[in-house]
Amino acid sequence: MKIFNKTALLIALIIMSLGLNLNAQTKSPEPKSGFPLTKKIIHNHLIYPQNALDQKKSGKITVYYDVDAEGNATNYRVENAFDEECAKEAIRLVKMIEWNPALNTGKPVACNDYYTVEFSAKSYKKAEEKNPRQMLPEQKHPAQKSNKVYDLKDLHNAPQPYFEDKNVTMAAYLRTNLRFPDQAKQFEIQGTVKLSFIVETDGRVSNIIVENSVGGGCDNEAIRLLQDLLWTPGVKNDSLVRTRTTQDITFQIGSRNYHDGNSY
Repeated sequence: MKIFNKTALLIALIIMSLGLNLNAQTKSPEPKSGFPLTKKIIHNHLIYPQNALDQKKSGKITVYYDVDAEGNATNYRVENAFDEECAKEAIRLVKMIEWNPALNTGKPVACNDYYTVEFSAKSYKKAEEKNPRQMLPEQKHPAQKSNKVYDLKDLHNAPQPYFEDKNVTMAAYLRTNLRFPDQAKQFEIQGTVKLSFIVETDGRVSNIIVENSVGGGCDNEAIRLLQDLLWTPGVKNDSLVRTRTTQDITFQIGSRNYHDGNSY
């Protein structure tokens, strides 16, 4: 009887293991930046339609689309929406997202999917009053209507960090604004975080991916610094275009560690 019970238990464990493995290999499409960071990026890019904001219209809008086996999304649509202009804004935002394809038993497959964007007029107004959204000055080129993403080598003008004070450089911005994470201080973690991302035609970044991780909170701090920064968009054929680029952000401990009073 004991042998039978052990055998039955072993079989059950094997079946559970196979089931867990199958679930791990069967997934819906996921943003390349991951869902938590993508939600923050969407929030950072959202421009509330003025009429909806004035009328305090709020709610959720679900955007449906098709994702092929290579992660390319097409056929964006909204079936029901509390406001037409908010629906257009939701589609604009979701179109920015780059996807990893769905998996079926570990193999990429095409599927239908959806992403929900939340609009809260009260929260938006409060945030704008507390910290008004920085905008680029008017650009001399129009934005390309295509959603295509270009590499730096294909551009006539590459994206550049934008600062109202022309004397500020990227290095100065990082020195002034970088907050060395407590965990990295405690364990004396240092190194260079490499981020890849897309500079959108409005100067904000999207699809942030950590290409080289340092840990200790440094990755999150590097992402924060990047999200707080505006860029002049890339230019191709006299049009502003979406551009894929990278940025290194270095976390370096000085000659003395923080126990000796180093302020980082």
